[in-house]
Amino acid sequence: MAKKLESYMVPLTKLFSQDFFFRIPEYQRPFLWDAEHFKDLLDDLTSSKPDEPYFLGTLVLHEYQPSQYDVVDGQQRLTALCILLACLRDAPGIKHEVQLRNELHEKIIQPERILDNVPAKHRLQVKDQSAFNALIATIGGAANPVPDPSKDIPSSRRYELARSIFWAKISKMTADEVRQLAGFVTQQCHLIYLATDSFEDAFRLFTVVNDRGKQLRRIDVLKAHNLDPSYVPGESARSKYAHQWESMEDQLGETQFEEIFHLLRLIYVKDKPQTDLQGEFANRILGKDKMPQAGAEFMDELGAYVNLYDALFVARDYLDHEVQDARYHTLMEAMVNYFTASEWKACLLFHAKRFGRNGLYEFLLKLEKVYLDHWVRGVRKDERYSTYTGILKSVQSANSPAELLENIGVDLDSIVEACRSSNFYNAGHAKYLLVRAEIAASELDHPRHFLVRSIEHVLPQNPAADSLWVKNFTDAQRKELVDSAGNLVLLSKSKNSAAGRRDFAEKKKTYLKPRVSDFPRSMEVLDYDAWTPEVIKARTENFASSVLVDP
Repeated sequence: MAKKLESYMVPLTKLFSQDFFFRIPEYQRPFLWDAEHFKDLLDDLTSSKPDEPYFLGTLVLHEYQPSQYDVVDGQQRLTALCILLACLRDAPGIKHEVQLRNELHEKIIQPERILDNVPAKHRLQVKDQSAFNALIATIGGAANPVPDPSKDIPSSRRYELARSIFWAKISKMTADEVRQLAGFVTQQCHLIYLATDSFEDAFRLFTVVNDRGKQLRRIDVLKAHNLDPSYVPGESARSKYAHQWESMEDQLGETQFEEIFHLLRLIYVKDKPQTDLQGEFANRILGKDKMPQAGAEFMDELGAYVNLYDALFVARDYLDHEVQDARYHTLMEAMVNYFTASEWKACLLFHAKRFGRNGLYEFLLKLEKVYLDHWVRGVRKDERYSTYTGILKSVQSANSPAELLENIGVDLDSIVEACRSSNFYNAGHAKYLLVRAEIAASELDHPRHFLVRSIEHVLPQNPAADSLWVKNFTDAQRKELVDSAGNLVLLSKSKNSAAGRRDFAEKKKTYLKPRVSDFPRSMEVLDYDAWTPEVIKARTENFASSVLVDP
């Protein structure tokens, strides 16, 4: 339990006083608010009733020294408010009102109070302080653009974006309007702050988040844990690994970077999760037997896995200059685009970590069929986990890629039967398998990109009553065949419902021909003189027998 826990609702003037000094810790993400956030904040403040309180949200703070707080949640609001106060301070409307400008400045930069033993200090310390200082540290700083916002420091561009949006409105205000807004912001704007002297308890509190906030994630807590001075004692080393972490997230993007931790959890534990991601790493991974130690060892291993993930799933260039290069790139693009679960990625990552490029393409082909078997049978997550943890254990114990492949069995019968289904079109796996058939039918001397806009029924789902479709197909035949794989083609352009109902000869020439040219299997439709029940049945059987041919 924490030795201290505080919870108060206070006006901004209290938070921006000598009782509070804030620091953005290294584990936090950069300043991420965009133009919409800044505009919404300013519009809300300028349109609110001046004599009524305005709630700005909640701060979650870790008090590491008396009156010194790490911001666990609320970085975005505090940073934006500092820039807003700097713009009010420098507003042309009050350029001759020295006392008001000084009072606003003291909200941002605490002046020394000798008798109170309070040093001169920034109210908010951010990670890229020099760019922030250009705006807020000197009276008049907000009146001019941030000099050369760094492309390498996204926060500096955000600071300038905030300044430009706030300044566009505040610079046109009269003295009375500036005084009224400044008074409203400092006196009527309230925040709830939750403060504890335990980081663990502060993190538990962070879930109370304002809608505008960028919520702290489990991986941010993992970052904090791995940068703890007990694991990385040197300040320069902590700074190095903090920047390395941010660079890795920039490399992959937020969603894929977070996915890597779930994949690593599966690789390390080889078991289904027992708690949330942060708990899994804290209780089952970091520092445990044959697992990486928190700090530099985990950070370095994470970096290696990030580069592997990038090469395997994003750039898809891991097998460049290998004979399977084009085949790997084409198949992987389809798997990444259409596979909705991700456990298979953990297996491929671990294989690449253990065996490198040796046998990787053959292993990928096996994983694809394991995934498809689960997909067409509607296997639940628990059973999927059991299969993939078994594969991971096999990767760990196998002496070679060839031995590993012998240990992984796949029953293809379920996939073949799914391809023969009369309701194939309505299955979640339909689009991937149709793309897979195009891959199998392609000459892959270079990577192919199958950009599918839609799936088209050659025999329309709702043919016109006077059409040849109705004459050539009985109601029973249409019901049986219309949604089967043999009646479906892929389109690279958008559908046209009216054109899709045309009789076959006209539909083929005026509608399908310009839309199937990117797909070799779908183009075969153009070679038929007539579209009959026998053609659809034959194509369905051919699809079922050839869709899984290895590219």
